[in-house]
Amino acid sequence: MLRSFFGRAALAAVVLALAAPAMASAQSPSVPDFTQYGFPTVVASTSLAAGAAGSLSYGALTVQIPAGAFADPVQFELLQGPVASFQMGAPTGETVISDFAFKVVDETTGALVGTFLKPVTLTLMSADVTSQSVYYNVATSGALTPNPVAATITGTTLTHPIAAAMVGWAVTSPTSTVAQVPDFTQHGFPQVVASTTLAMGAAGSLSYGGMTVQIPAGAFDCAVKFELLQGPIATFQAPAGQNVIADFAFRVIETATGRLIGTFQKPVTFTLQSSAVSHRSIYYNVSTSGMLTPNPVPATISGTTLSHPIPVAMVGWAVTSPAASVAGATTPSTGIPVLPFAAAGILAIGGGVLLLRRARA
Repeated sequence: MLRSFFGRAALAAVVLALAAPAMASAQSPSVPDFTQYGFPTVVASTSLAAGAAGSLSYGALTVQIPAGAFADPVQFELLQGPVASFQMGAPTGETVISDFAFKVVDETTGALVGTFLKPVTLTLMSADVTSQSVYYNVATSGALTPNPVAATITGTTLTHPIAAAMVGWAVTSPTSTVAQVPDFTQHGFPQVVASTTLAMGAAGSLSYGGMTVQIPAGAFDCAVKFELLQGPIATFQAPAGQNVIADFAFRVIETATGRLIGTFQKPVTFTLQSSAVSHRSIYYNVSTSGMLTPNPVPATISGTTLSHPIPVAMVGWAVTSPAASVAGATTPSTGIPVLPFAAAGILAIGGGVLLLRRARA
């Protein structure tokens, strides 16, 4: 009987030993690495000492980390995935305007941190945020579920406290309120004069004539085709006393879905080098109707070089300079002075008359 008791005790010990990992797992679920679950791109990161505060941001997103959020030193990463991946799971009538996740690594142990000692604060500032925006949790399967605590929304700013890194997140707005990106090949800029294809987050550039566009790393959270467009200058009516010296627009296409991208995560830099550029040149926005409106941020002009940061593709652009006003010109376009030629002609005729008079004498 004693042997039977010890046999049962040994068997129970084995069962408990086998069950312990499962019980521990049930009590402390493993922390998912969201770079493997739909958020493959690290768009910002920071290293924090034990207990230190910090922040990181990318595009319209900012994360504020309070002091005391982590007991050990950590590497805190902000992740993003292609918006189109989450759009498939969004309810009808809603458009995903942002997505993100966290990856926090304990630098002492190398383990992923799933729960924070104090919540961090996420802020999304975007023209697409409205009072009807919805803040979703994103599971490792990609399924979207409304967060049980609604986000705080003030104007176009959304905030939410986040105390763990066990899910990702996505924010939607009603499709009817999300600005539709115009295709400027249909609005006065029909010609593609230069283009480049960029991998997700990659930097690049393109140029045509005296125009150059520098695209910084991180401008796009998906692979894109970036096109530089132009239209006939004659179609743009400059204010009196000004001539249009350049016009351009952008068309940025997500290669995976074909959707047009209207807002960039980081501004691109446009540069125009032309002898027609002067300190009196004006940088205009061009609406889809063709109307010119001075950009609220004047361009930077140095000599014959004009530059301007551009964070969107929602308008086109035109640059003007004062119309040429050469005294005695035939037309402003030719700029050929006629008075010197007229004077020379009069002198020649006068000289001929004098020669004839002398010959007769």
